[in-house]
Amino acid sequence: MGLFSKGKGAVRADDGAEAALERDDDERDAGVRDGVRNDLVQAALQSWASAKDARRFANVLRQCATGELLLDGGGSELADPAGGFRPGDTQGIGYRTDDQGRRLLLAFSSTERLAAYRGGERTPSFAQPATATLKQATDEPFDGIAIDAGSDALCIAYADEIRRHLTDDPALNEELKTALVTRTLPWDELLDLLGRTRTVFIAMQELRDDDGAASGFSVPTVDGKNGENYVVAFTSPAEVWAWAPAFDAQSTGVANIARAALEDGNDGVILNPAGQSVLISPDELARFAH
Repeated sequence: MGLFSKGKGAVRADDGAEAALERDDDERDAGVRDGVRNDLVQAALQSWASAKDARRFANVLRQCATGELLLDGGGSELADPAGGFRPGDTQGIGYRTDDQGRRLLLAFSSTERLAAYRGGERTPSFAQPATATLKQATDEPFDGIAIDAGSDALCIAYADEIRRHLTDDPALNEELKTALVTRTLPWDELLDLLGRTRTVFIAMQELRDDDGAASGFSVPTVDGKNGENYVVAFTSPAEVWAWAPAFDAQSTGVANIARAALEDGNDGVILNPAGQSVLISPDELARFAH
């Protein structure tokens, strides 16, 4: 029996502050940058602003698995701002605290959003991968992140929420997610990248009988316009919940998904059905089913 044979179903705060840190010579230089804009995160935040629910929250976090975010460096002391950090400079990272005293790292989806938060003041900003920013937000001294503070699109995610949606390592599938977004890799190279990916996710839902006892689980598939039936796979739990919040996210390997789809006679696998998705045919799945 394939993985998808059990219960298979088709599924048509307060004022800002800075944390001062001395830079070591061997630390990575994030740099002082202008003109950064993460359009995917901004679009997800705009949707979140219109209606705050679990699906839209997951959508924000899934789009933070690629691209860059800006940190507020208004409290920094740099000898040469144009030249980035040098030994002896002090990096001041902006944060705010919530009503329970939890410290939230400030991050922004664009230079314009940071400038608006600072009242139009030109402020040093530090661009770094969004995945690194979210990881930073889960580690001391921070308890979470506030993205685009000062705007109607503000989204706060606490450390446990970040770990749940993007695992303990938000950069787990950053390379694959980025490839799906940018569409710059030749198709065969994308398939090679997928084959090297150690962990992906499936959506699952526990089934219970009339007495309430667990009786199995359901793994959703997607129906095509011409009667096709596709397995769905995801690069992060956030991708699962941005597509179907009612399901659980279960980690597995690409080979497991490929074998199960072929054994069950599915018409292929759709990766990240919530958006920036690709369809992998049965012939292409055969290279992973070993």
